[in-house]
Amino acid sequence: MPLRFRARILGFGAVPVLLLFTLLVFSPPDGNQRAQLAQFVGRFHPLAIHLPIALLLLVPVLETAVLFRKRRELEQSVAFVLGLAAIAAITSALLGWLLAWSGGYQGSLVTRHMWGGVSLAGASLLCWGFYGWNRRIYAMALLATLSLLIWTSDQGGKLTHGAAFLTERMPGPLGQWLGAKARLDVDPTSFYAVRVQTIFIEKCVLCHNADKFKGSLRLDSYSGLMHGGKDGLVIHPGETGKSELFRRITLPPGSKDAMPAEGKPALTADEIKVIEVWIAAGATPNIPETALAGLPLPGKHQPSAPLTADYHPQLKTIAALETSLGIRLVPRSQNPTDGLILRTASAPSSCDDATLQQLAPVADLIVDAELARTEVSDKGLPSIAAFSNLRFLDLSHTAVTSAGVKNLIKLEKLESLNLTETKVTQEGVAELRSKPSLKRIYLFDGR
Repeated sequence: MPLRFRARILGFGAVPVLLLFTLLVFSPPDGNQRAQLAQFVGRFHPLAIHLPIALLLLVPVLETAVLFRKRRELEQSVAFVLGLAAIAAITSALLGWLLAWSGGYQGSLVTRHMWGGVSLAGASLLCWGFYGWNRRIYAMALLATLSLLIWTSDQGGKLTHGAAFLTERMPGPLGQWLGAKARLDVDPTSFYAVRVQTIFIEKCVLCHNADKFKGSLRLDSYSGLMHGGKDGLVIHPGETGKSELFRRITLPPGSKDAMPAEGKPALTADEIKVIEVWIAAGATPNIPETALAGLPLPGKHQPSAPLTADYHPQLKTIAALETSLGIRLVPRSQNPTDGLILRTASAPSSCDDATLQQLAPVADLIVDAELARTEVSDKGLPSIAAFSNLRFLDLSHTAVTSAGVKNLIKLEKLESLNLTETKVTQEGVAELRSKPSLKRIYLFDGR
């Protein structure tokens, strides 16, 4: 191929490579999910990535045949395979960026894999350019490209199968020497370490670790779990109904918010029960495993009574209310009789007393109302008192007063009430404290 024509092709191929480097610098993955179309196209990356790997590994096989078997007719094939490998590597890197950027990924492992993929695309293009021009430079470039291929593939393997995929089955002494065993920041004999963390390691840590923390959430340590993610806390000690992690692991596998996501194996009923018992017991890191021996554990618990009626007949009404009011009514679990959670965190200022009035058609389905920092006042409390199955109510940082909260006496099933930073006084909740169902009242900095 004429040198000038080869240079033109190199220049043309360099454009998408430079674009990829620009995207990595100025639009790196930030943990946010974006358009579903972008996620759909990006998910072809795991399929596409095997093509450049196979083509690049074929090149040294062809070169060996030419060198030792004197198969000169294969020389033309080398340049062709290198060209295909460069095209495939560029395409795969672009799909990889699209997947990470739109799919809610972030972390150092994600970043390293992406930089490796883009660099591999550029290196493949250079190998094709050097072939037939300078054999010595070409040989060094091919060796460097293959080394980069191995390193990038290793990073991708850790993303897909976990950082310890190659080492977790090593003999004990060798595994310890390599640091392949998971380290817990808690008592290794505790209920959390023995029962709960082992579930996270098997089902969740692949996407929520130090190098790849989807949704800014890490589940590889107790401190990371309790710190929560980009949307706030995921565990509320003693309150499974308010714990976002518990809600997500109990959603149907096909649900948008279900964890684990992306078709990974869902938690079993026994695993879900272990986490439920641990949260209900206070979500502590060091309580001995034997301390919860008397609580209902897998295989020993009875089905719980329904919290509400089945919400399925009201799905159209629920969707219409979400659209018109700007609030969210999300299932508490995959069980349709576990009720709904009223969420306003995405736009608290849009929720006021009138909003609560309009929720009357689904009032008996709401078991948890998250109304912190909304415009709710005493005028909206009679509407809340109609939430007959309400268990958890957060009115922190609202305008409610001692006079208004007396309406909540009617809530026979209320278990937890947060009145932090309101005008409610200790005297104002004195009557509420006598309710048998009410286990916790938070009144920090209340006046």
